[in-house]
Amino acid sequence: MNYVGTLLGLGIGLMFVGILVGILYYVAFSWSHMKALKALGYDKAWLAWIPFGVLFACSDAVTGDADQVRMFNSFEVPAAVFKFWWIAQLALWVLSLSGPLATLINLALNITFYGCTYAKMYALLERKAEEETQVIGCVSGVIPLVAIVKFLTM
Repeated sequence: MNYVGTLLGLGIGLMFVGILVGILYYVAFSWSHMKALKALGYDKAWLAWIPFGVLFACSDAVTGDADQVRMFNSFEVPAAVFKFWWIAQLALWVLSLSGPLATLINLALNITFYGCTYAKMYALLERKAEEETQVIGCVSGVIPLVAIVKFLTM
């Protein structure tokens, strides 16, 4: 009977730590992205604090008034598609699609659109050619912690 109380206490403690880590990650992510958006001169940097709003803000900041967005120097997509690609991820979540196919689709979207967005952001912030930042941009699309560290150290 003593073990039940101990396990229950341990479970509650782990949940508390998990919630605390999640809150700290959210604050670091939002703050770092707001800092990067401000450095890019984006006038709606506060969107970094809104889930999915940050995806639009980052995409909008790097496209400006362009009608087409060149991705990875190989193909172009309409700017509206580039700015609203995250709706596909939201739809997968709302439809509760899970499994390997949904995971693969999310990964492909993150690498393609979020990775390209990060590559463009890094190129603008570091005053480099976009080709030089494509690899780290794609890595950041999969592991956003990389973007957090880069943005906070700029």
